[in-house]
Amino acid sequence: MSGPGGWPGRSPTPSGTAASPLLPMLREQAMAQFRAGRRAEALQTCRQILTFAPKQPDVLALAGAITMELGQTEEAVALYEAAIAAKRDFAEAHYNLGNALVRLGRQDAAVQAYRRAAKLRPNLLPIHNNLGNALQALGRWEEAAHAYQRALSLDPKIAELQRNHGIVLQAAGRADEAVAAYRRAIALKPDWSTAYSNLANLLLERSEAPAVVETCDAWLRHCPSTIEAIGLKSIALDELGERAKARQLVDLDRFVRCIRFDAPPAGYASMDAFNAALARHALDHPTLAVPGETTPHYHCPTLRITEEFLAEPKGPAAALEEMMNRAVADYLGGLAQGDVSHAYLVKPPKRWRLTSWAAVLDRQGNLLPHIHYDGYVSGVYYCQLPKIIDAQDQGQAGWFELGRPPDRFRYATAPEIRAIQPRTGLMILFPSYFYHRTIPFEASETRISIAFDAMPLS
Repeated sequence: MSGPGGWPGRSPTPSGTAASPLLPMLREQAMAQFRAGRRAEALQTCRQILTFAPKQPDVLALAGAITMELGQTEEAVALYEAAIAAKRDFAEAHYNLGNALVRLGRQDAAVQAYRRAAKLRPNLLPIHNNLGNALQALGRWEEAAHAYQRALSLDPKIAELQRNHGIVLQAAGRADEAVAAYRRAIALKPDWSTAYSNLANLLLERSEAPAVVETCDAWLRHCPSTIEAIGLKSIALDELGERAKARQLVDLDRFVRCIRFDAPPAGYASMDAFNAALARHALDHPTLAVPGETTPHYHCPTLRITEEFLAEPKGPAAALEEMMNRAVADYLGGLAQGDVSHAYLVKPPKRWRLTSWAAVLDRQGNLLPHIHYDGYVSGVYYCQLPKIIDAQDQGQAGWFELGRPPDRFRYATAPEIRAIQPRTGLMILFPSYFYHRTIPFEASETRISIAFDAMPLS
């Protein structure tokens, strides 16, 4: 039997073969069913074999692969463990056991399974790669770097491996080596935006502004209008003292649009009624929750965010979606009359898809500077605001701010920023590469805004 599950080798010779003359025929039948995509039938045949020959490692492994595909991961673990018990040096089973354990979130156990597989088959690259992935998930950066390095010694021309190596080297504090790894990934895959992102962000964190500009220029040549590249380049230009060039990219006057809606959509007696309906829809949304700690610029105990706000049933969001689409169309139509040599205007979308989410800030705000990597035009609409927004003695608490980069870039040059006072019924549009945040505030009322991105389709 050939090994299922992508294993780059042969299955072992089965041990403990039963005397039944049906066994070879059933084993071939199971493999034929598996190859034909008839997974349930193949699994049933495997189980038939195992009733009278329970120690067939290749049959156990095939059943494990099938149950993995069917989402029965706990059973797959048991089957792979049984295959290993029947044949201790079954490298494929150790490797696939590791894959199953990863799916269950049991990374420590997966590492042990991969290490056993690597000891048995040290020259098989997928083992070392997946071992590196598991160690990376555990934050064991040096061990992960060693695993990826072992995989790269078998094939250094895999861009994804070079990037993964760079990620763990960077996390381990080996920044020079990480930069080199990211550069190798880009050399292997010159149009890979993700690797450029890793490299440019690391260079900017290291205050290597000239290298950031060079990287972003190459990035934009291969991936025109990439939102993140424009934003990072603008910060680097500011650090180089080239404020005019930075301002040309992040032109807060030219590219920020504020639209005040005074007339309610059809079906609503007033804008107050419409905004109240949106607020209720946001607060009642089944996906409203505090973001996890893995998203640090969104994570805050007093911040709740929905998933797709435009999902059915849309309720009042349907009318807001129409308002968003009209506003984006007008915004892009106005920009089309400008300088087409601008990096942002090289490839403006003719079509787009809206994605949206509600942000509910309770008592205090803490939304750090960030950009929206997948959008082209981003925006926010305000439907409920605390009274502090209008308080004269609170300065700009709770206002919307554009232009300030994240602190992790350790920028020395004071950025040009613009703060906008939110109003109910106000929509703000801006390029998705403009860093933005909510200025911290404390209030007894809830602040509800609806953010959105127009994501290019063409």
